Amino acid sequence: MKQFATLIIGTSTLMLGVTAPVVQAQAQTPAYRLIERDMAASNRIQVQITPGRATPISFTQTDEAIAYILVADPSQLVYTTDTDLKSGRATTIFLRAIQPLKFPGTTTTAITNLLVQTVDKTGQKRLYNFDIVPQRTKTGYVGIQIANAITSGTAPRRGAAFESSAIAGQQTLLIDKNRRARVDDIENGLRIAINRGYTNKSDPVVPKVQQLLDLLRNSRVTIKEAATSVGVPVEVISELGRIALNDRLLRLGQQR
Repeated sequence: MKQFATLIIGTSTLMLGVTAPVVQAQAQTPAYRLIERDMAASNRIQVQITPGRATPISFTQTDEAIAYILVADPSQLVYTTDTDLKSGRATTIFLRAIQPLKFPGTTTTAITNLLVQTVDKTGQKRLYNFDIVPQRTKTGYVGIQIANAITSGTAPRRGAAFESSAIAGQQTLLIDKNRRARVDDIENGLRIAINRGYTNKSDPVVPKVQQLLDLLRNSRVTIKEAATSVGVPVEVISELGRIALNDRLLRLGQQR
């Protein structure tokens, strides 16, 4: 991954004039992992927890209230909610790791699941299934935020990459003044990066990019938001798009 990281820092330096924004982007921890409600309700969502820290799962961006919670293996995890479940107004769960306890007759597992049933203002119920993954080191986000529909919602900052579409599978990312990378370009860029030895299939960034591609093709989420969700700097995704676009331009030149 060192060669790939060097390539990213070099191109970012040319594009932005300084390397500091790149270092900052790689060091920052995204505040929340945003997940669209329909995707969260139809998939098992991983939630990382760290000893000594509370991890929230929030439904405040939806019209849902938490009605029921079940932890399959309660021996290593406790939770609280922002208000009593009986009030019908609870919207956030706070998870905390604890020292393992022993409950007679119960079974334990390294990765347990948390079931959360919600009800919206129309009375519709939804059941969410979260896999609780213990981590010894700092996680890539501070919590999970469930949202009705994830859209950018704000104007792009000057010099920032701007995505023109949040329609599933049609998102684009501004690479330079006249070029945009599509979802397919990011996938092709990853393939090219592996083939050229910039990175390898065993690098942790590879499954994260693949997770990002699945998210983009199945949810109305922008590329920047998807990158934040899976914990990959947007500069990495931008460079994968650039690699694919440059490769396409090279091949077109060779055909002439």
